[in-house]
Amino acid sequence: MKRILIATHGRLADGMLNSIELLAGTTKGIATINAYTNDTNLDAELEKFIDSLAADDQLFVFTDLYGGSVNQKVTKTFLEHKIPVTIITGFNFPIILEILLSGDDLTQEKVAELVDKCRLELKVSFLAEAHVKDDGEDFF
Repeated sequence: MKRILIATHGRLADGMLNSIELLAGTTKGIATINAYTNDTNLDAELEKFIDSLAADDQLFVFTDLYGGSVNQKVTKTFLEHKIPVTIITGFNFPIILEILLSGDDLTQEKVAELVDKCRLELKVSFLAEAHVKDDGEDFF
């Protein structure tokens, strides 16, 4: 089974989970860790997640900052437990949805392809001048 862990500083992980449920309709196989909040012990939560894994699970972990404390702890913990895992850091919402909704047993090549695809979702719009026209119709 595909298992996903979203581990972030603060409550970003739960926010992502909420949005996933809204758009995908499911949060099956997804866990979150909201590190450095008053009610979260990162070490204990990681161990709890690891204890819930089955031997044949394909595991994806999303962390917010490459080299950040959450990413370091996640990496160290999975290495110590010798658990194969794909860690995607600096993630965006599209990559979580792509991994979640893709078929089972994603290859490393397919994951790399999805990451490259989702990098293209990062856009910038400079709105230097605002021209508002209210003609009573919806934007779309």
